[in-house]
Amino acid sequence: MPDPIQPAPFPDQNLKKDREITPSWFSRHSFGIFYGFLVLAVCVGLGWLGQRVARSIQSYLASQIRHNPNASAAYRAIDHRAQVQAEELFKRLASGDEAAADSILSLSDDWTGKTQRTSATSQFLSSAINSPNVHIREAAIQAELALEGITRDEIGLNNLEGAVGDPRKRLWALWLLGALGNRGVNPDHAAKIIESYLNDANVNVRATAVDGLSLVATDETLPMLLDRFRNDPSPIVQERAVCDMAQSGMYSHALRMRAAESLVRWLDDPLLTGQQRTWTFQALHDITGASLGSNSAAWRNWWSKNSKR
Repeated sequence: MPDPIQPAPFPDQNLKKDREITPSWFSRHSFGIFYGFLVLAVCVGLGWLGQRVARSIQSYLASQIRHNPNASAAYRAIDHRAQVQAEELFKRLASGDEAAADSILSLSDDWTGKTQRTSATSQFLSSAINSPNVHIREAAIQAELALEGITRDEIGLNNLEGAVGDPRKRLWALWLLGALGNRGVNPDHAAKIIESYLNDANVNVRATAVDGLSLVATDETLPMLLDRFRNDPSPIVQERAVCDMAQSGMYSHALRMRAAESLVRWLDDPLLTGQQRTWTFQALHDITGASLGSNSAAWRNWWSKNSKR
């Protein structure tokens, strides 16, 4: 009789237990893999975001330099030694030191692009530009060009000619074009650029164009200022023109006397407003030094006796 079939031996219980609790390699490392991918994704995302932020900042700074003429100076590599030297000379210039003016005229080209405008430089140069001493004013004008990073050459002229086409830079460029022409860089061309803005719709542009022409201060620019005094519809421009011919600006005494000749002829012109007549008398006093008040006949008599001297 055959042996009865024995039931198969039951698997070893310990082996079964081992199989149940021993995880696979992937199971054992899945959390680390997930965490690694998460960290990698975050790093990639932050890197992309960082690049976007960096590009945005660079774009913003570049736009500020383009749109704000004075902002460019803030991002130049400033030469501390040149800045200190310039500020010391500007301080002396503001006090009327002609030796400081000589030094500025000699050194300021080397400061271009290495110095910047500060509250102190603005204060000193404002005083110097309003000095009655022409030599002091010449040095102040040249210093302004250096602080604004404008080279005294055709490159500087071309840069300003480009800038004047931008309404945001126009006033800045018109004045500096006059300054550049005053310092001998193609004054005829500088004056032509400025002249094209004398009939601009913006009164501030016209007034600044008048100031720019008074810095160029050539024979050809004087009739332009006489015309603006007589014919511009804005009292702001009229006053700026007559002041530039009489006391401000960079005209020689001979050219100011030429302006006075026209002003004397216009004293009784019915087309002049009462304010224009007042400015005319004041301008004649500033140019000639004579104190004849608002007596038109006295001024004509004075002129006939003294204009040929």
